[in-house]
Amino acid sequence: MRDLLHLPLLGAVLRGRWFWRLTRLLVLALVFVVIASGWHHHRIPGVDVPDPLMYTSFATFGLWVLWIMGLVLLALVAGRFWCAVCPFGWLNGILSRYGLNRPLPPWLGGMLPVTLLLVGLQVAVYLLAIHRYPDYTARLLVLLFAALFATSLIFRKRAFCQLCCPAGAVLKAYARVAPLALRVRDPEVCASCTSVQCVSEKKFWQRFALGSAVLHLQRQRPGCPVDIHPRQINDNSDCTLCMNCVENCCNDNLKLSFRPFLAEISTAVLARGEAFLLLVLLGMVSANFSKVNVPLRELLFAPPEQLALLIGWQADGYFLLAALWITLLLPLLLCLPGMFVYRLRLLKVTTGDRVEEPASAVEKTSPFSGLTKLLLPTIPLLLAAHLILAVVKLNAKLAYLPLTLTDLSGVKSYLAVHLLATLPQPGVLISIDLLKWLVLLLLLVGYLFSLLALRKVSSREAGARSYFWGAGLNVTLLAGLYLDTVIRWLFLR
Repeated sequence: MRDLLHLPLLGAVLRGRWFWRLTRLLVLALVFVVIASGWHHHRIPGVDVPDPLMYTSFATFGLWVLWIMGLVLLALVAGRFWCAVCPFGWLNGILSRYGLNRPLPPWLGGMLPVTLLLVGLQVAVYLLAIHRYPDYTARLLVLLFAALFATSLIFRKRAFCQLCCPAGAVLKAYARVAPLALRVRDPEVCASCTSVQCVSEKKFWQRFALGSAVLHLQRQRPGCPVDIHPRQINDNSDCTLCMNCVENCCNDNLKLSFRPFLAEISTAVLARGEAFLLLVLLGMVSANFSKVNVPLRELLFAPPEQLALLIGWQADGYFLLAALWITLLLPLLLCLPGMFVYRLRLLKVTTGDRVEEPASAVEKTSPFSGLTKLLLPTIPLLLAAHLILAVVKLNAKLAYLPLTLTDLSGVKSYLAVHLLATLPQPGVLISIDLLKWLVLLLLLVGYLFSLLALRKVSSREAGARSYFWGAGLNVTLLAGLYLDTVIRWLFLR
């Protein structure tokens, strides 16, 4: 498709540095509004409801409904586009210029820290219900700002994004199938370029003259936050679409355009850290799906419930076990059938009067080797399931938006709707009869795209047949669980 950077009006906007700066400043201002609106509000005195401000407060509604759910919709098409306007990453890049600029130690590399943080957030959701209370939401954002300043003053570039941003990590996985991509126009132009100013952060002097008055300022060109040259971009997972390289390129050799879904899935390779993140995300999405499917929910949450009863833990202990179960053990259990089928390729049967060990070395693999390969085709289905949760949530709660904008604290809105009845109860945007078919369509499309991804990935594998059946079993098992939930929830009401 056409290059968005060279469209008459849109291209000029995307190339302009002030558009991105003003957008980030606007989002940063909204973050401060969220903090201010929720800082002193936990409950409503005299109201016997545990979480009355969950949807009427701008803090909880803005972060956990608009941002969290809207982010999934954005990831479907634009991948990591949020990283281009995220104020946290922007501030991280600016503040790191004045810090110690130390590289991240090897033990903090990869995606293990941010995945463990995602697990910790899920524990906080189960134990403290931080998504239900405005003051908890505000304090969470303040903690993120504290982590932002700490990482910026110690480490180089955007260490905060790598260590403390689960949203960016999730978008990194979903971006592998998204169609929006930033690539070079002509690789030969980049190969012959010697300036490399598209990714460098070299300082330069600017001269400002007004009549006889002359001012010289030394400035620093913003470089690539992930240290990747445009010609080295092989998929959408690493590029944050910050547009720094577009602004700095002296040859105008970059393009931003849409391509087919799954365009590069056949060459994609998941690192172990990203596979761990996908496992955690798989468990969280599956658990959220099961909340409206009573038989499935009872089945999935039976192990932590029985363990809590066995050791005598109360409610808080059960919530802790449940959070750890759905993020660490449950997704691994869901992937075991496919792992077993995939590892059958290693089975060797010999017959004879005497069985002897072969002279060649036996292939040594860990019990979970190949899990990274098996998880890759599940990304489209996982994105579809996550998208369904977002669509259902926004359909049910987006009507609260006018209330949150007119009453940031949410106290007056809750009293007017639920106690005084001076305002009508916000309803759904589309009817259930229409929503159920939309949800079913999204799930079937996600399953079909996962099968297409499976076909593309299996063509490059050595044991293509065992991989196809192993990964296909995983995808079909997950799709079956989600389909059973959709049928029970929306069609057998």
